[in-house]
Amino acid sequence: MLNFNDWVRIKYGEYEGKCAKVVSRKKSGEYGLILSGFESPLSEASERQPGAMLNMSEEALELLPPYVLSQKQLRQVARGELSYSDFAEQVYPPFNLKAERRYTMKSDDIKEALANINKNEVPLPVFKQWFWLIINVFYDSLNIKDHYDENVFSDFPKDENEIFSTVYGLTEKLYWRLEERLGTKEDSEQYMIRFQDEPNWVIDPKDNDGIESSAYFAVCSDIISRITAYQLDAGKPQGQWVYSNSQMKHVIGAYESDKDLEGATPEALALYREFVRRLYREGDIQAIRILAWGYLEGGIAYRQNWELARMYMQELYDKTGDAFAANALGYIYYHGHTNNGIPQYDKAFQFFSYGVLDGIDESIYMAADMLIHGQGTVKNLDMGLNLLVDGYRNALYDFCREYYDCHFAEYALHMGDCCMEGIIYGMGTKDAYRFYLEAQYAAEKREKTDRPVEAHLVDKIERSLEFIRDRVGLDPAQTELKADFPIYISQMYEDRYPVKVTLTKKKNSEAYILKIKKFDLKDFFNNLKIPLTETEKANEEMKTDIVPKLLVTYPELSYSCLVSEMEYTLENCTVLKRPEKPGPFLSDGFRRDEHTNALEFYARGEVIAALEADWYTVGVKKKRKK
Repeated sequence: MLNFNDWVRIKYGEYEGKCAKVVSRKKSGEYGLILSGFESPLSEASERQPGAMLNMSEEALELLPPYVLSQKQLRQVARGELSYSDFAEQVYPPFNLKAERRYTMKSDDIKEALANINKNEVPLPVFKQWFWLIINVFYDSLNIKDHYDENVFSDFPKDENEIFSTVYGLTEKLYWRLEERLGTKEDSEQYMIRFQDEPNWVIDPKDNDGIESSAYFAVCSDIISRITAYQLDAGKPQGQWVYSNSQMKHVIGAYESDKDLEGATPEALALYREFVRRLYREGDIQAIRILAWGYLEGGIAYRQNWELARMYMQELYDKTGDAFAANALGYIYYHGHTNNGIPQYDKAFQFFSYGVLDGIDESIYMAADMLIHGQGTVKNLDMGLNLLVDGYRNALYDFCREYYDCHFAEYALHMGDCCMEGIIYGMGTKDAYRFYLEAQYAAEKREKTDRPVEAHLVDKIERSLEFIRDRVGLDPAQTELKADFPIYISQMYEDRYPVKVTLTKKKNSEAYILKIKKFDLKDFFNNLKIPLTETEKANEEMKTDIVPKLLVTYPELSYSCLVSEMEYTLENCTVLKRPEKPGPFLSDGFRRDEHTNALEFYARGEVIAALEADWYTVGVKKKRKK
C-alpha cells in the first residue's frame, strides 16, 4: 500500500517510465498522482507537461525507495548545517526524501539556521534553498504542522509555541517577499518555485544583485532578537522581561494617534512611554518622531511642552531632514513659544524656507507672508506674492478635484489679506471679500474630512468677513446677478474635454435658459453613439480626477460654491444659428464676436450654434439662517 508523498514510477500506458508523486487515495482504490518532469533515463520523453493530475491503480505503479535521513541529519537540515547539495547525488527523483522519525522544529532552530546561512558570502540564494526544503519536503518530518499556528503572532509570547509561530511567520513572509521581488514576468520560470520544478542550487552572485539584502538582514536581526529576548525572559515575571527592539517598535507602532491611545489601560500607556524612552536612547527615529510631535501637539501620552518639542523636533530634522519637522520649528519660532512669546522671525523664516523646498503648504504661505512684510528676511514683495499666488493656484487645483483636506482655506485667507492691504495691484476690497468667501467655503468643506479646520482659522475668517461686509456696500440677501457676458463661461472651457450645452426657451416667457455642464463620460459616449454598456466600464475615479468642478464666487451675492454646471437666463435673446439636432450638444470652444456681440459655440473647429442676448443673469439658492 502506498502512502501520501510517496514517489512512484509508472509501469504501463502512455506515461510509462514517468515519475509521479502520490497526493491522495480514492475510494475506488486508485491513487491520485501529480506527474513529475523527472524521467527515467530508459523512458522516452513525453509531450505531457509536468504537473498533470493522474488517477492510477497500485498495480500500475512502482514504489521508488526514498532517501531516509537520520534524526541527526534532519536536525542538521533544520539548523542549516546541512543543505540539499550534501546528499543530492543519492536522491532520485530529486527530493524523494523521508526521515526515519519526526523531529520537532523549535524557534531556536530557525535562529541557528539563519546564523549558519549568513556565514555565506551570498546568503539570499542559500536562504531560499533552505526554506524551500523546510516547507516542501520536511514540513511533516519536522513536526511543524502541529507546532506552527499562523493565528498566533504574539509580541510577548508565553511559551515556545507562541514564539515559534511568531518567528516562523516572519521567516515565511521573508521568503515569499524574496520570491516576489526576485521573480518577474520574464524570469518567473527561473525563480517561482513549484512542486515539479528543480531549483538551481548553484549559488550565483549575480542572483543577489543587492535585491532586498538590507530587508533580509533586518528581518534576520528581528527574528534573532525576538528569540533571544524570549529565552532571557522565560520563567521571569513580566516586570523583569527584556524586550527586543522589534517587540518595542511593534507595540508603539500600534498606537498611531491619540484615538488609538484612548482605549489603552494605564499599564499599557506606561509600557508605551517606557518603550519610546528606551528606543530614543538608542537613537531610534520612530521614537524621536513620537516625542517631537507628542510634545508639540499634546495628548494622552504627553502634555504639550514647547521647549521639549523644539528640542526633539530639531533632533528629528538634523537626523532626517524631515520637511514637516522644519515647518514645525518655523511655527514654534514664529509664535515665540520658546522665547516668552516674543517671535524669532529670523529662525522662523529659515525653517519655513526648508519647508518651502519640499512643498509644505504652511511653510509656503508663511514664508510668502514674511517676504511680503519683511519679517525675518529682506522684504521682497514680488517674490512673496509669486510664492503665495502659485500656492493658491495649486491648492485651488486640488480643491476643485474635491480634495477638501488641502490648505486652500489658508491660501484664500492670505490672498484676501493682501487685497485688503492693497498689496496686489488692481485688487481691492471687493476682491478681498471674494477670497474671504472662498476661505469660508473651503473651511466648511474641510470640516467634513478627517482633518477638520482649526478653531483659530475659522475665527479669523469670520472676523475678516464681518470687518469687510460693511465696507463692500453690497446686499447680502441678493440672489441674482445680471451681466452683459456669461460669467465663468471661460472657466467652463478650460479643460481639454468638451462641455454639454443646452439652450431652451423659458416657459411663459420670451427669455431663454442657457445651461453649460462640465464634461461627462456618459454624454461623451452617447454623442459618439457608443452603447451605454461601454460607459459602465469607464473608470469613475479617473473621471473625477480628470474633470474637476469649478469654484464660482460672487462677491455681489456673498456666495461661493463648487459646481459642475452653470445656468444663465438670457434676456432679449436672438438665436442666430441652431445646432443641427434639437436638444443638448457637445462644444469644445466658444468665441464672442467683437462686432455683433454674438456668442458662438464651436465643435471640431466649426460653429455649431450662435446666439445674441442683452443680459445674462445667474441666480443662486441660499440656505436660510436658523
